[in-house]
Amino acid sequence: MTRKIPLIFALSLGISFPLLLSFAGKGGFLHNRSLSAEIEQLRYEQEVLTLQVQSLSDQKQQMGSSDALRDAAFKYGYQSDGEKVYYFVDAEEDDSDQIRTQAQYGHTPQFKGLPTLLIFSVSLAFSSLGTLCYALLEKRWRRQYELDE
Repeated sequence: MTRKIPLIFALSLGISFPLLLSFAGKGGFLHNRSLSAEIEQLRYEQEVLTLQVQSLSDQKQQMGSSDALRDAAFKYGYQSDGEKVYYFVDAEEDDSDQIRTQAQYGHTPQFKGLPTLLIFSVSLAFSSLGTLCYALLEKRWRRQYELDE
């Protein structure tokens, strides 16, 4: 019995530590899911910025035409002679001309993985608890076996 307990403790520690490390450690499952979510968010932001750059380059190319100049002048409040200008204010309108910075996108903090020492401590606690349960159960079985004889 006394030889089995250190062996059971070592085996349970040897199994639980790598499992917990691969799940919650740095480079583990949770860390990789967090990184992939951040990559998707950055791809979306890159798409938005690419569309904004494309829109601005299209506007730059069209700035030479007379219609574009007239539209730009009208946008800034200039008008032709004899026109009556009406202004409509939309309270829900978003400023689409303003380019958003990365601080405005609001990155969520990523999960960097639990420290290895913490994972080892949890693994040690699980192994100790499992070994203790095994020792108590074996002691109980021996008592019951001795009483049955």
